[in-house]
Amino acid sequence: MFEYFKRQFDSYFKRQFDSREKQKSLEQIKKKKSLELVQEIEEITKRMAEKGETIEDYRRIIALVQKIKKIYEEKIIGWQLEGKLTEENVLAEYKAGGEVFAANFSPEGDKVVIGSYGDRMMRVISLTEKDEQGKPKVLAEYQAGETVWAVNLSPEGDKVVIGGSDGMMRVISLTEKDEQGKPKVLAEYQAGGEVLAANFSPEGDKVVIGSNDGMMRVISLREKDKQGKPKVLAEYQAGGEVWAANFSPEGDRVVIGSYKDRMMRVISLTEKDEQGKPKVLAEYQAGGRVLAANFSPEGDKVVIGSNDGMMRVISLREKDKQGKPKVLAEYQAGGAVLVANFSPEGDKVVIGSNDDSMMRVISLTEKD
Repeated sequence: MFEYFKRQFDSYFKRQFDSREKQKSLEQIKKKKSLELVQEIEEITKRMAEKGETIEDYRRIIALVQKIKKIYEEKIIGWQLEGKLTEENVLAEYKAGGEVFAANFSPEGDKVVIGSYGDRMMRVISLTEKDEQGKPKVLAEYQAGETVWAVNLSPEGDKVVIGGSDGMMRVISLTEKDEQGKPKVLAEYQAGGEVLAANFSPEGDKVVIGSNDGMMRVISLREKDKQGKPKVLAEYQAGGEVWAANFSPEGDRVVIGSYKDRMMRVISLTEKDEQGKPKVLAEYQAGGRVLAANFSPEGDKVVIGSNDGMMRVISLREKDKQGKPKVLAEYQAGGAVLVANFSPEGDKVVIGSNDDSMMRVISLTEKD
């Protein structure tokens, strides 16, 4: 049975890597993710050869092969629409109980998780199901103890990271309960100020946070420091409060948005500058304070939101006539854009703004 699975996997893996139809940058992302899964399969098969085969081992191998298959079946539509975006591009909206300061898509792209200010709630909202009033259905919700500034789902969709005004980053399970029957807290980290941004790495083993002490920190969910707390792997001092912080699809870069200097910066986690600090690879000064920033699925664009009411999509490859990162498209909201993120396919953006607590899903493709 072991040889059967090995032959099936080798055959499928070879077919996928021989394909040349996808863009090179996307293939590199898929290859990296797949190779990590391959390594885990190799570790399992090695253990099986040394200690014997178990049904759990075969189940895990099948699950990992299915993950690799899913990676290569993902269709990233990519950028198709440029210019001004209007209400006609809004695909769905949900009215929260307070200003929407956090919003992101689920890994499958069929749900959105949001965090609001006034009611301190995290909610998971369906983009395919409706409630009895015909509104997007709320699938799950969590009452935080303090103001919710940041909330995001893990790559597997089974955990949520929350950042709040108490200076705490918490990783909360959506599948496990504590002794009181509430969602179980899996990890927490006390920052030097209010946690304004918090997101998982592509592998789900790290979290990047931004706080109002002007610091971006990358925190391990596996390693501990000498005090037994989650280990800080990297940090960067920005020019003001860090309201946005997200990993690139490859996990080797972080994009941050800062408040005081109105800057978006892309920071390397592998390269250092002359002072030995994480190297800044790109930067863009917005027309207002940058409150949201995230990469596209291909990692070649960034979407930002600022308090001038604008959502902008910025290229990390193309330059404008002044030699600055090119603005590909923009959308004028009715208030400050507090959050902005791409869908997994790259053809939509979800934004949250403080104009009557609105969440909007905006299409980046031409309408039929």
